[in-house]
Amino acid sequence: MTNDTDEDAVSFSIERAATGDRDAILAVMRHYNMHHVPSVEMEELDLACFFVAKLAGRIVGAAGYRLLEPGRGKTTLLGVLPEYSGHGIGKALQQRRMEVMHRAGVSTLTTNADRPDTILWYRKHYGYRPVGTLRKLCSFGLDDVDHWTTLETDLDEYFATYQARERQRQEYMAANDAHPLAPYPPLVINVCLTGMIPTREQTPHVPLSVEEIVADAVAVCDAGAHVVHLHARDAAGQPTPDPKLYERIITGIRRERPQLICAATTSGRNWADFERRSAVLYLDAAARPDMGSLTLGSLNFLTGASRNTIEMVERLALAMKDQGVKPELEVFDLGMINLARYLERNGLIGGRKYFNLLLGNLNTAPATLGTLATLVAALPADSTWGAAGLGQFQLPMNAAAIVAGGHVRVGLEDSIHYDHARTRLATNRQLVERVVRLAGELQRPIATAAEARAMCGLAPRLPGATRRGSGG
Repeated sequence: MTNDTDEDAVSFSIERAATGDRDAILAVMRHYNMHHVPSVEMEELDLACFFVAKLAGRIVGAAGYRLLEPGRGKTTLLGVLPEYSGHGIGKALQQRRMEVMHRAGVSTLTTNADRPDTILWYRKHYGYRPVGTLRKLCSFGLDDVDHWTTLETDLDEYFATYQARERQRQEYMAANDAHPLAPYPPLVINVCLTGMIPTREQTPHVPLSVEEIVADAVAVCDAGAHVVHLHARDAAGQPTPDPKLYERIITGIRRERPQLICAATTSGRNWADFERRSAVLYLDAAARPDMGSLTLGSLNFLTGASRNTIEMVERLALAMKDQGVKPELEVFDLGMINLARYLERNGLIGGRKYFNLLLGNLNTAPATLGTLATLVAALPADSTWGAAGLGQFQLPMNAAAIVAGGHVRVGLEDSIHYDHARTRLATNRQLVERVVRLAGELQRPIATAAEARAMCGLAPRLPGATRRGSGG
């Protein structure tokens, strides 16, 4: 049993107390001056009515109970070693003894407490209410409090509503609390394998031919990535919109890793006309990409401009909707999110939306935590987002996205180097493996192929099935 919402979760077990556990139980109670047993306040322990919490074989908590007349019961001692406070051990012990008594027919449960924090704990979590006081008979519990507060709760009511209340609590945490108190979603890793710019002269690791791109896609998939962002190159290694090359790339990938999400570029960086930019969207179903990149505005790179007029963005979005291709919405600045909202309210995009937030380009949004937070806060409802840092900003933005509960875009299109000092050339697989290691250190699970498809708004891929209409 673990309590995963704590800062330092621990694993423990709850067991029935054994014959030889008496001294260990009283050692726990000594920290709360509750160890005077037997005494006028507490008779000898009935170990048959005690549970202990064990961590690595050591008793770190204990709780007792007593069955009274039919329908009534009482909890007795409960304590956890101070160094393990806040790990959910006390709650687990209380829950177990309440369950046992309820199964035995107890409906009215009482307890006595003298510590204000303990009284609050019982009332907050278990619906107890104060019903009276009792004068203490000896120094037991707090020395400066001369009475016990008697608390009572209705076990029938508690267990009748327990699952609904716990579900409501978990849903509230997921919707309102910060990670990791709110559970992290499994991490989707999107790899931009090739891009428009990297050349063989710059790095020997950039995949250019169909065979190299397919092999790299398989490698990053096996390392933990479930989305590949694809650019085709011609025989001379130059960017090309040739749909025949995309057909070979996508069918080659699907032959090896059928569930890997293939996202093809429709970039306006090297060609401006709709026909060439959209050609990949009209491939036959077996080769048609799952997603198509849709850059939501024009922008300048050091190497030139990417031209994306509103009309062009609308035409591409409509083509994707018609062909059942989910838009891979690319955002370089806050105004681009405004356009995404405009597209959605006019019915050109809809449902679950997947955004790449690309930071660190000289002429667009800087790669800072503040900018990333602003962009994320501006996203429309039902959006999944991943962050990318261009050039030297790749690793910081990847790490920020993992911590913030977003997803990651990584790859040689964004940076050919492994380090920000640019002393070491990277491979796509190495970049994915680094993200997986970071996620592991931050206790963030890696998405399965099915989870990645669901979070991107895609159905599981069925051999030979069309996806017409899924892009909206």
